[in-house]
Amino acid sequence: MAKQIQAVIWDLDGVIIDSAEEHRRAWLRLAREEGIPMTDADFWATFGKRNDDIFAILWGPLSIEQMRALADRKEAYFREYIRDTAAPLPGSMELMQGLHEAGFAQALASSTPPENIELIDEVLGLKRYLTAFVSGEMVPRGKPAPDIFLKAAQTLGFDPSQSLVIEDAVAGVQAAHAASMRCIAIAGNRDLPGLRAAELMVTSLTEVTVDTIRHLS
Repeated sequence: MAKQIQAVIWDLDGVIIDSAEEHRRAWLRLAREEGIPMTDADFWATFGKRNDDIFAILWGPLSIEQMRALADRKEAYFREYIRDTAAPLPGSMELMQGLHEAGFAQALASSTPPENIELIDEVLGLKRYLTAFVSGEMVPRGKPAPDIFLKAAQTLGFDPSQSLVIEDAVAGVQAAHAASMRCIAIAGNRDLPGLRAAELMVTSLTEVTVDTIRHLS
């Protein structure tokens, strides 16, 4: 029998906020400035991965210094765009507040850099409900490796078997299961086998309550 869930680990993009458009604009702006051919399809195929993984796929071999400088520019563009547009997705803040009031430990675990997490926390006030913030830059491997979720659970002080991940990406579902955690997948209007692999797949977080999570096995 599965252990009762006591810790909830949130992805950020596509779960708490919809920042895909801002990321898309930032990536395409950087690619255009650098003379790199990049399409919307290229963006969606790599969305959710860490910057170093995206550069390896779309730019090819780069030095660490080149990669860091390019990533800093892309994220500065993203923060420029998101500062004025960041808004919580339906049901996300309500569920976060409900879990907090019910005594669940909660963390954020996102591939995005710490500066982006800090900005979105500043805009939405996530620290009211979340006690740990883990960026993909803090762990050796990005999703679908389990590193980021294992670090979040460790920071919260709970075993992976007591932890639940809320994700919207196939790589995130894979990472949650690689960490031996249960997962809720936010699918929107997508119906992907990789999202259906989660213990629960929903269209939006308005379908999820504290009791849903309490009884998820």
